[in-house]
Amino acid sequence: MIGGGVIGLFCAYHLKRAGADVVLIDKSDFGSGCSFANGGWVCPSIATPLPAPGLATASLRGLLRSDSPFYIKPSAVPHLGRWLWEFRGHCNADSYTRGVAALAELSRGTPKQYAQLGSDGVDFEYDRRGTLLAFSDARSLEREHRDLMTLGAFGLGPIDALDETGLRKDQPGLAGDLIGGLIIRDEVHVRPDTLCRGLATRIEADGVEVLPGLEVSGFEVERGTIVAATGPGIEITADAFVVATGAEASFLTTQLGMPLPVQAGKGYSITIEGPAATVSRPTHVSTAKMGFTPFAGAHRLLGTMELSGINRRLDPRRIEALERAGRRALPGCLDGATRSDWVGMRPVTPDGLPVIGALATCVNGFVATGHQMLGVTLAPSTGSVIAQLVLEGRVEKEVSAFSPTRF
Repeated sequence: MIGGGVIGLFCAYHLKRAGADVVLIDKSDFGSGCSFANGGWVCPSIATPLPAPGLATASLRGLLRSDSPFYIKPSAVPHLGRWLWEFRGHCNADSYTRGVAALAELSRGTPKQYAQLGSDGVDFEYDRRGTLLAFSDARSLEREHRDLMTLGAFGLGPIDALDETGLRKDQPGLAGDLIGGLIIRDEVHVRPDTLCRGLATRIEADGVEVLPGLEVSGFEVERGTIVAATGPGIEITADAFVVATGAEASFLTTQLGMPLPVQAGKGYSITIEGPAATVSRPTHVSTAKMGFTPFAGAHRLLGTMELSGINRRLDPRRIEALERAGRRALPGCLDGATRSDWVGMRPVTPDGLPVIGALATCVNGFVATGHQMLGVTLAPSTGSVIAQLVLEGRVEKEVSAFSPTRF
């Protein structure tokens, strides 16, 4: 198992529970990458593909502004050209509708899977207050409510519709011209760093060999079968190999003859520890195109999507834009005892769907990446799917939409 973010940890967890002997490798500490300081939302209600109808016709000038919620760095455009062209091709209603259905099926029952983790002895911060979507115009609220109701077949709900009075009562700290909201009651949230630590501790106690600080940079392959994963000072043999290294996954799958169009959709967050103005449940504010997550003794501002290639550079202009949006939506949200700013590389594919499955180029190679902003939401199901594919060669869910061979 290569990659120790939330996806890799859940893959290792499910493989071990299914009886496999597992070795988990990560080039740094487990959960220290994109999984570390994201929103922690377990939110099937907003599990949608990133390429959406109308996005392709958005003003290019707006997308190239450094303070835009969805930002394409101009210097990265030549490198991203083919990826952006394919992304544009998926910004239509048919592709979006198919993607929503596929993600809804994959995320079905996820909140219950997180509840089960506690029973299995995984120690992490977990809360069942649901998710709030707040809106500034009635048409957007009504459209979202209608779309959410169609997901009832996948087990989503119940949904409470709030008028302006109800919204202000539920979250009195919110400001701006909000006119109502929707609460999805069954959704939960976690503090992702505690989740990753808890999973790493649990699987190690169960007998998974965990190897942080080791980087896999290549493979030994004989007649279409991976014999070993190799890197500086390491050579690890196994019957099967799973690549779950997020936005950098294509570096390894390319060496196995299967490059993947995975780019880094960089997300930013600001974490405030100590007393400050906050919300009582995960809240997405449509006007600001950002969200807030409450934790025990802390809260987190999150938002933005930046396409600038695979890099970990933190652009202070993006943080400043997040600050401005946060102050408008929740005055006082940046006041607190301590603060930390973060950027993470969310792995994004041109169709906005994860890549989960067997590699066509080798009989014992598998991949799990491309989960964009939905890693925490989709990780339990992804781990279960990978375990079934590796050990049984089949899977209970319909996962053809996520096949690595679709590109």
